[in-house]
Amino acid sequence: MKENLKSHVKVGDQVQIITGDNKGTIGTIESILFKKSVLFIKEIEPRLKYIKNTQGGEAKKVERPIPIHLSNVMLWDVETKSASKIGYKIIENKKVRYFKKSGKVVN
Repeated sequence: MKENLKSHVKVGDQVQIITGDNKGTIGTIESILFKKSVLFIKEIEPRLKYIKNTQGGEAKKVERPIPIHLSNVMLWDVETKSASKIGYKIIENKKVRYFKKSGKVVN
């Protein structure tokens, strides 16, 4: 059974985080996990996690990327330097995304 993998953002898009600890951060999407509806952004520093050894040895320090929910980001318009909602319209028989504030097509 094929899942419906919809999102308003894609890998490589520049987004701004609108809620949470990293609010206001602008970065590029590195990857998206559609089943959990989270994405990872390159510019956010990963958190440190300490993993204990079960035999009582030394603990390891591992860097884990911080997941951000899809609803907590907005697409960033580089030309107007603002975050904007996006809409969809059909141009030359292709469905394209556009910024609702400026009306410009997302490339």
